Amino acid sequence: MNLDWEDIHWKDPDGGTIVLHGILPTVVLPNGMRPRFNWHGLGIMGSSEEIEVWTEEEKAELKDSGINLDSAILNGGLDSLYLEMLTWVEGLQVGRFPDPEPRRLHKAAVNHDRPVFFAEPDMDDESWATYLEKEAKAMTRPRKLLKMIFVSRRWRKCIKKMRKHVIEQPVREPDGLQAASALAATWWTLNRENSEQDLNEEKDLRFAGRLRGGLAKLREDFKDDALLLVPIQQAGRKSMLAALEKLPEPEESSSLASSSDGEEE
Repeated sequence: MNLDWEDIHWKDPDGGTIVLHGILPTVVLPNGMRPRFNWHGLGIMGSSEEIEVWTEEEKAELKDSGINLDSAILNGGLDSLYLEMLTWVEGLQVGRFPDPEPRRLHKAAVNHDRPVFFAEPDMDDESWATYLEKEAKAMTRPRKLLKMIFVSRRWRKCIKKMRKHVIEQPVREPDGLQAASALAATWWTLNRENSEQDLNEEKDLRFAGRLRGGLAKLREDFKDDALLLVPIQQAGRKSMLAALEKLPEPEESSSLASSSDGEEE
Protein backbone atom coordinates (compact mmCIF):
# COMPACT_ATOMS: atom_id res chain seq x y z
CA MET A 1 0.00 0.00 0.00
CA ASN A 2 1.47 3.34 -1.07
CA LEU A 3 -0.15 6.35 0.60
CA ASP A 4 2.60 8.79 -0.27
CA TRP A 5 1.48 12.29 -1.25
CA GLU A 6 3.92 12.64 -4.14
CA ASP A 7 2.66 12.06 -7.68
CA ILE A 8 3.99 8.98 -9.45
CA HIS A 9 5.59 9.67 -12.84
CA TRP A 10 5.71 6.60 -15.08
CA LYS A 11 7.79 6.92 -18.24
CA ASP A 12 6.46 4.87 -21.13
CA PRO A 13 9.27 3.09 -23.01
CA ASP A 14 7.58 4.23 -26.23
CA GLY A 15 7.87 7.85 -25.08
CA GLY A 16 5.97 10.24 -22.88
CA THR A 17 4.90 10.14 -19.24
CA ILE A 18 1.79 9.14 -17.33
CA VAL A 19 1.40 10.97 -14.02
CA LEU A 20 -0.66 9.15 -11.39
CA HIS A 21 -2.00 12.01 -9.27
CA GLY A 22 -3.38 10.72 -5.98
CA ILE A 23 -6.82 11.92 -4.92
CA LEU A 24 -9.23 11.11 -2.08
CA PRO A 25 -12.81 10.51 -3.30
CA THR A 26 -15.21 13.41 -2.57
CA VAL A 27 -12.41 15.38 -0.86
CA VAL A 28 -11.33 18.82 -2.07
CA LEU A 29 -7.53 18.86 -1.99
CA PRO A 30 -5.80 22.02 -0.74
CA ASN A 31 -4.43 24.32 -3.45
CA GLY A 32 -0.86 23.40 -2.58
CA MET A 33 -1.49 19.75 -3.45
CA ARG A 34 -2.88 20.35 -6.92
CA PRO A 35 -0.80 19.68 -10.06
CA ARG A 36 1.39 22.64 -10.98
CA PHE A 37 3.06 21.43 -14.14
CA ASN A 38 2.27 21.36 -17.84
CA TRP A 39 0.12 18.46 -18.96
CA HIS A 40 -1.27 17.74 -22.40
CA GLY A 41 -4.19 15.39 -21.76
CA LEU A 42 -6.33 14.01 -18.94
CA GLY A 43 -7.04 10.38 -18.14
CA ILE A 44 -10.30 9.72 -16.28
CA MET A 45 -10.56 6.48 -14.30
CA GLY A 46 -14.08 5.90 -15.54
CA SER A 47 -16.05 5.67 -18.76
CA SER A 48 -17.25 8.51 -20.97
CA GLU A 49 -20.60 8.22 -19.17
CA GLU A 50 -18.92 9.72 -16.10
CA ILE A 51 -19.31 13.21 -17.54
CA GLU A 52 -23.08 12.87 -17.73
CA VAL A 53 -23.17 11.56 -14.15
CA TRP A 54 -21.18 14.57 -12.95
CA THR A 55 -23.51 16.94 -14.77
CA GLU A 56 -26.57 15.37 -13.15
CA GLU A 57 -24.95 15.53 -9.72
CA GLU A 58 -24.20 19.22 -10.22
CA LYS A 59 -27.81 19.88 -11.19
CA ALA A 60 -29.02 18.02 -8.10
CA GLU A 61 -26.68 20.03 -5.86
CA LEU A 62 -28.00 23.29 -7.28
CA LYS A 63 -31.54 22.27 -6.37
CA ASP A 64 -30.70 20.81 -2.96
CA SER A 65 -27.17 21.20 -1.60
CA GLY A 66 -25.87 18.00 -0.04
CA ILE A 67 -28.53 15.74 -1.54
CA ASN A 68 -25.97 13.48 -3.25
CA LEU A 69 -24.09 12.93 0.01
CA ASP A 70 -27.28 12.22 1.94
CA SER A 71 -28.47 9.74 -0.69
CA ALA A 72 -25.13 7.92 -0.76
CA ILE A 73 -25.09 7.57 3.03
CA LEU A 74 -28.68 6.30 3.11
CA ASN A 75 -27.86 3.65 0.50
CA GLY A 76 -25.68 1.82 3.03
CA GLY A 77 -22.69 -0.41 2.34
CA LEU A 78 -19.06 0.61 2.00
CA ASP A 79 -19.86 3.95 0.38
CA SER A 80 -22.05 4.87 3.32
CA LEU A 81 -19.41 3.90 5.89
CA TYR A 82 -16.71 5.85 4.09
CA LEU A 83 -18.75 9.00 3.60
CA GLU A 84 -20.28 9.03 7.07
CA MET A 85 -16.88 8.71 8.75
CA LEU A 86 -15.40 11.24 6.34
CA THR A 87 -17.85 13.89 7.52
CA TRP A 88 -16.15 13.78 10.94
CA VAL A 89 -12.78 14.77 9.47
CA GLU A 90 -11.90 18.36 10.34
CA GLY A 91 -10.04 20.95 8.29
CA LEU A 92 -11.11 19.67 4.87
CA GLN A 93 -14.02 20.05 2.49
CA VAL A 94 -15.38 16.50 2.26
CA GLY A 95 -18.37 14.60 0.93
CA ARG A 96 -18.53 16.77 -2.19
CA PHE A 97 -20.33 15.69 -5.34
CA PRO A 98 -19.42 15.39 -8.12
CA ASP A 99 -16.00 14.09 -7.09
CA PRO A 100 -14.21 17.45 -6.86
CA GLU A 101 -10.67 16.78 -8.07
CA PRO A 102 -11.41 14.78 -11.26
CA ARG A 103 -14.25 17.17 -12.08
CA ARG A 104 -12.09 20.25 -11.57
CA LEU A 105 -9.33 18.83 -13.77
CA HIS A 106 -11.88 17.81 -16.38
CA LYS A 107 -13.18 21.38 -16.52
CA ALA A 108 -9.60 22.64 -16.85
CA ALA A 109 -9.04 20.24 -19.75
CA VAL A 110 -12.20 21.42 -21.50
CA ASN A 111 -11.41 25.10 -20.90
CA HIS A 112 -7.89 24.67 -22.32
CA ASP A 113 -9.01 22.44 -25.18
CA ARG A 114 -7.01 19.41 -24.04
CA PRO A 115 -8.11 15.85 -24.84
CA VAL A 116 -9.77 13.70 -22.20
CA PHE A 117 -9.30 9.93 -22.32
CA PHE A 118 -11.32 7.33 -20.44
CA ALA A 119 -9.65 4.33 -18.82
CA GLU A 120 -12.90 2.39 -18.50
CA PRO A 121 -14.53 1.14 -21.71
CA ASP A 122 -18.13 2.06 -22.43
CA MET A 123 -20.92 -0.49 -22.07
CA ASP A 124 -21.07 -1.13 -25.81
CA ASP A 125 -17.65 -2.81 -25.56
CA GLU A 126 -18.41 -6.54 -25.68
CA SER A 127 -15.27 -7.71 -23.90
CA TRP A 128 -15.89 -5.20 -21.13
CA ALA A 129 -19.49 -6.33 -20.77
CA THR A 130 -18.21 -9.90 -20.43
CA TYR A 131 -15.76 -8.78 -17.76
CA LEU A 132 -18.52 -7.04 -15.79
CA GLU A 133 -20.58 -10.23 -15.88
CA LYS A 134 -17.66 -12.21 -14.44
CA GLU A 135 -17.14 -9.58 -11.76
CA ALA A 136 -20.82 -9.59 -10.82
CA LYS A 137 -20.78 -13.38 -10.46
CA ALA A 138 -17.67 -13.23 -8.28
CA MET A 139 -19.20 -10.60 -6.02
CA THR A 140 -22.43 -12.55 -5.52
CA ARG A 141 -20.85 -15.83 -4.47
CA PRO A 142 -22.03 -16.94 -0.99
CA ARG A 143 -18.63 -16.31 0.60
CA LYS A 144 -18.49 -12.77 -0.79
CA LEU A 145 -22.08 -12.03 0.21
CA LEU A 146 -21.33 -13.20 3.74
CA LYS A 147 -18.42 -10.76 3.86
CA MET A 148 -20.73 -7.93 2.86
CA ILE A 149 -23.08 -8.75 5.72
CA PHE A 150 -20.24 -8.18 8.19
CA VAL A 151 -18.99 -5.06 6.44
CA SER A 152 -18.80 -2.99 9.65
CA ARG A 153 -16.56 -5.56 11.31
CA ARG A 154 -14.35 -5.77 8.22
CA TRP A 155 -14.14 -1.98 8.15
CA ARG A 156 -12.95 -1.77 11.76
CA LYS A 157 -10.27 -4.41 11.22
CA CYS A 158 -9.05 -2.84 7.98
CA ILE A 159 -8.88 0.72 9.30
CA LYS A 160 -6.68 -0.46 12.18
CA LYS A 161 -4.26 -2.11 9.74
CA MET A 162 -4.26 0.99 7.54
CA ARG A 163 -2.81 3.22 10.24
CA LYS A 164 0.72 1.90 9.67
CA HIS A 165 0.54 2.90 6.00
CA VAL A 166 -0.61 6.48 6.56
CA ILE A 167 1.99 9.14 5.80
CA GLU A 168 2.11 12.59 7.36
CA GLN A 169 0.56 15.26 5.20
CA PRO A 170 2.79 17.81 3.42
CA VAL A 171 4.04 20.78 5.43
CA ARG A 172 1.40 23.43 6.20
CA GLU A 173 -1.45 21.21 4.98
CA PRO A 174 -4.44 20.18 7.17
CA ASP A 175 -3.95 17.34 9.67
CA GLY A 176 -7.24 15.89 8.49
CA LEU A 177 -5.55 14.62 5.35
CA GLN A 178 -4.10 11.67 7.26
CA ALA A 179 -7.51 10.56 8.51
CA ALA A 180 -9.09 11.05 5.08
CA SER A 181 -6.26 9.07 3.48
CA ALA A 182 -6.78 6.15 5.87
CA LEU A 183 -10.53 6.14 5.30
CA ALA A 184 -10.20 6.28 1.51
CA ALA A 185 -7.60 3.49 1.53
CA THR A 186 -9.85 1.31 3.68
CA TRP A 187 -12.77 1.91 1.32
CA TRP A 188 -10.62 1.07 -1.72
CA THR A 189 -9.19 -2.08 -0.12
CA LEU A 190 -12.54 -3.51 0.93
CA ASN A 191 -14.07 -2.78 -2.46
CA ARG A 192 -11.23 -4.71 -4.10
CA GLU A 193 -11.76 -7.59 -1.69
CA ASN A 194 -15.40 -7.82 -2.76
CA SER A 195 -14.14 -9.10 -6.11
CA GLU A 196 -11.37 -11.59 -6.96
CA GLN A 197 -7.68 -10.79 -7.27
CA ASP A 198 -7.38 -12.08 -10.83
CA LEU A 199 -10.36 -9.98 -11.91
CA ASN A 200 -8.90 -6.90 -10.23
CA GLU A 201 -5.65 -7.44 -12.10
CA GLU A 202 -7.50 -7.98 -15.37
CA LYS A 203 -9.29 -4.66 -14.89
CA ASP A 204 -6.05 -2.88 -14.02
CA LEU A 205 -4.38 -4.20 -17.18
CA ARG A 206 -7.29 -3.10 -19.36
CA PHE A 207 -7.26 0.37 -17.83
CA ALA A 208 -3.47 0.60 -18.14
CA GLY A 209 -3.65 -0.33 -21.81
CA ARG A 210 -6.20 2.39 -22.45
CA LEU A 211 -4.10 4.95 -20.58
CA ARG A 212 -1.13 3.96 -22.72
CA GLY A 213 -3.37 4.40 -25.74
CA GLY A 214 -4.21 7.93 -24.62
CA LEU A 215 -0.53 8.71 -24.16
CA ALA A 216 0.22 7.31 -27.63
CA LYS A 217 -2.32 9.75 -29.06
CA LEU A 218 -0.64 12.65 -27.26
CA ARG A 219 2.74 11.60 -28.67
CA GLU A 220 1.47 12.44 -32.14
CA ASP A 221 1.64 16.11 -31.17
CA PHE A 222 4.11 16.26 -28.30
CA LYS A 223 6.52 13.40 -29.07
CA ASP A 224 8.48 12.20 -26.02
CA ASP A 225 7.39 15.25 -24.01
CA ALA A 226 3.77 14.07 -24.00
CA LEU A 227 2.29 14.02 -20.50
CA LEU A 228 -1.00 12.40 -19.52
CA LEU A 229 -2.35 13.44 -16.11
CA VAL A 230 -4.44 10.78 -14.35
CA PRO A 231 -6.30 11.66 -11.14
CA ILE A 232 -6.59 8.30 -9.40
CA GLN A 233 -7.45 7.22 -5.90
CA GLN A 234 -4.32 7.49 -3.78
CA ALA A 235 -4.49 3.87 -2.62
CA GLY A 236 -4.97 2.60 -6.18
CA ARG A 237 -1.79 4.06 -7.66
CA LYS A 238 0.42 1.10 -6.72
CA SER A 239 -1.72 -1.48 -8.51
CA MET A 240 -2.08 0.77 -11.56
CA LEU A 241 1.67 1.34 -11.66
CA ALA A 242 2.20 -2.43 -11.53
CA ALA A 243 -0.21 -2.83 -14.46
CA LEU A 244 1.55 -0.14 -16.50
CA GLU A 245 4.91 -1.77 -15.89
CA LYS A 246 3.59 -4.96 -17.49
CA LEU A 247 3.31 -2.91 -20.70
CA PRO A 248 -0.15 -3.95 -21.88
CA GLU A 249 -0.76 -3.21 -25.55
CA PRO A 250 -1.85 0.43 -25.98
CA GLU A 251 -5.58 0.53 -26.67
CA GLU A 252 -7.32 3.42 -28.32
CA SER A 253 -9.83 5.02 -25.99
CA SER A 254 -12.52 7.56 -26.70
CA SER A 255 -11.44 11.14 -26.14
CA LEU A 256 -13.02 14.56 -25.93
CA ALA A 257 -11.62 17.89 -27.15
CA SER A 258 -8.33 18.48 -28.93
CA SER A 259 -4.93 19.01 -27.36
CA SER A 260 -3.31 22.29 -26.42
CA ASP A 261 -0.33 23.10 -24.23
CA GLY A 262 -0.71 24.90 -20.95
CA GLU A 263 -0.74 24.73 -17.18
CA GLU A 264 -3.72 24.11 -14.96
CA GLU A 265 -5.29 27.22 -13.51
